[in-house]
Amino acid sequence: MPKLSSRHQGSLSIALGAGIWGLFWIPLRHLDQNGVPGLWAVALTLCASLVVAIPLACWKGRHIVRDIRWIIIVGFGIGLATVLYFAAVIFSDVIRVIFLFYMLPVWATLTARVLHGEMIRPRQMLAIAIALTGLYLLLGGGGGLPVPQNLGDWFGLGAGFLWGLSLTLIRGNPGIDPYANSAAPFLFGTPIAILLGAILLYLAPGSTDAIPDMEDIVDMLPLSLLFGGLLLWPSMFGQVWGARLVSAPTAALLTMTEILVATISAWLLIGSSLAPISLAGGALILLAAIIDLTATPDLPMPQ
Repeated sequence: MPKLSSRHQGSLSIALGAGIWGLFWIPLRHLDQNGVPGLWAVALTLCASLVVAIPLACWKGRHIVRDIRWIIIVGFGIGLATVLYFAAVIFSDVIRVIFLFYMLPVWATLTARVLHGEMIRPRQMLAIAIALTGLYLLLGGGGGLPVPQNLGDWFGLGAGFLWGLSLTLIRGNPGIDPYANSAAPFLFGTPIAILLGAILLYLAPGSTDAIPDMEDIVDMLPLSLLFGGLLLWPSMFGQVWGARLVSAPTAALLTMTEILVATISAWLLIGSSLAPISLAGGALILLAAIIDLTATPDLPMPQ
């Protein structure tokens, strides 16, 4: 069996990592049903992931002090993007938020052009157009093109931009240790989720979830540790590790495996509808990834 190139190893790592992320709705749903709702569930799971992420970063990490500036920048960007995404899903229309978030291949393409001077290839733009069309169909294909209509929608759009920018920064600094880079989003994301949850509770106390009881948090802590270690940390590490090896637009396209896994798992586990138009959309997303991956291999980043 021929050995995979570094580009294909990175692509597979991102696709698998994002696919695992597509199962994150399961622990969030479980926590919500057991007294830890909304952003509090996000904060608890992100914090629980640190139990795995921090020891591995200390054990396996390299050049953390040397690269601390970039680790902080990327960690803050991905941590904030993660919290904004889930806040958007909580406070706005889920379908519209998902589509706005997954504009991220566009942002990754533009930021890679601005920051690294990467050429925007016609085949790349074709793949992005097909992927967004597939996403539109996967989400039902109705109601017109989604545009931001409220604060939650802007959260979703901003989350996609921050994630795309972070992928570009990772690609531009491939020497940064992935263990440290995958721990930092949890380190920053936890207080961001708590702070945003408190702010939203203060500004609109009737429209968001109250702070959960400490007893409920303690009861859910063992499962949260399990979720964080088995789902969230492997997902983050896979995406960060792989993003060093492929272009940011390619990485952004491959993160769409998240919505495929989320859709299929929801259909299998809770009986969500899966119409033929959604299946066609999923097939288009896969086609877009194939078109991009069979294009000219990524050029190495300048040192």
